[in-house]
Amino acid sequence: MMSNKLGHLHFWPSLIAMNGIFLPMFVQGMAGFHRRWYDGGANYTEITGRVLFQEGSMLSKIFNDGETITMLHLNGVMTFFVWVLAIAQLPFIFNFFWSIFKGRAADGDNPWKATSMEWLAPNCPPHGNFTEEPIAYRGPYEYSVSGHSTDFTPQFERGDDGVILGEEEPPAKTEQSGH
Repeated sequence: MMSNKLGHLHFWPSLIAMNGIFLPMFVQGMAGFHRRWYDGGANYTEITGRVLFQEGSMLSKIFNDGETITMLHLNGVMTFFVWVLAIAQLPFIFNFFWSIFKGRAADGDNPWKATSMEWLAPNCPPHGNFTEEPIAYRGPYEYSVSGHSTDFTPQFERGDDGVILGEEEPPAKTEQSGH
């Protein structure tokens, strides 16, 4: 199994970087900035002259020494976050290959204790995916059900008492006549 810590080290910077890339693109697009120009619109004064933060504003002092920040400056912000996103993939790549060769083996066919039907299939599934026809006794998202000994009760297992959720007694077997 893959490392949870390395998964977080990959996920959070990736999430922040994706927002750092696409939010400025959204702002530029709303201002009329064209994405398909080879120079990003640097030669078009109507676009490059659009001001994002005025000279002397608080954000221009923080990011550009008090100078005016135009829409074209956002290209540098996006480039920075593209590099952050690229570097954030390194923990995933390491985690992936480490888990293949030295990672801990998964505990059974359902290591995440999921309750939905697909986890009934064995790790090396036979033809048809299941060893026997699955029967759903409850909905897939019923956790912490009262009357059951565990928090995890898959939808393909009856409760400890044999009762299907929502029923008061186990169903009686009926005989079928062979007419």
